[in-house]
Amino acid sequence: MTSPNSTLWMGNIEKWMNHVYLYNLLKSANIYPNKIIIKNYKSKRGCAFLEFFSPEMAKSVLTEHNNKIVNGVKLQFNWVHSLEQRSNLSKITKFTVRKFFYFFK
Repeated sequence: MTSPNSTLWMGNIEKWMNHVYLYNLLKSANIYPNKIIIKNYKSKRGCAFLEFFSPEMAKSVLTEHNNKIVNGVKLQFNWVHSLEQRSNLSKITKFTVRKFFYFFK
């Protein structure tokens, strides 16, 4: 799947995973995220939104790191779709983060 944007949703975020950990995890593969927003819940796991400098960088993370196990945690990534793209999606879930609306399949 291709996407015109450069933002990924990351699931399965443990409470001990912070911005620095996620940045260093991707930096080790020479991938540098532009912005990381972590959304923790009262439950055990949360999610994060990772914005990259280019769609190619995001696609690289999706293909190389999706379902990879790191420190006993299975990393999960998916494309994030903007509010303008939601009309093209059949089934969507809405997240509100810092006044931005993110939709993903």
